[in-house]
Amino acid sequence: MLNIKHTLLNITVGSFLLLGISGCAGKNQEHFIGKERVVLKEHRSFQEGKFLKVAATFENEDDTEVEGMVYQVEWLDSHGIVVDQTAWKPFTIIGKQQIHVVDMANRPDVTDYRIVISTPNK
Repeated sequence: MLNIKHTLLNITVGSFLLLGISGCAGKNQEHFIGKERVVLKEHRSFQEGKFLKVAATFENEDDTEVEGMVYQVEWLDSHGIVVDQTAWKPFTIIGKQQIHVVDMANRPDVTDYRIVISTPNK
């Protein structure tokens, strides 16, 4: 865990932020810093009981590069305030590979989400 935190402190560029959910008041926003090497191909949310669940697909669009990255989901309430978040989750994605992830909020008052993706500077 300490290693992941240390890695995050050293990440300087290559982050982007995406906010969105179908059927909610939030609007899709993208923020890019540096080079985008891994993209968020698609994402959607749905209710599972009282809790919001998010499914997302990341893709490395480069044919040959291997990319290491971390991502986290920030859970937002109806006012757009972050009320919870997942731990940073690392993974490696090779050229043209897709990675599918699913995360679920721990609180029933979550109505929206933000996926935060960070790739280290090369």
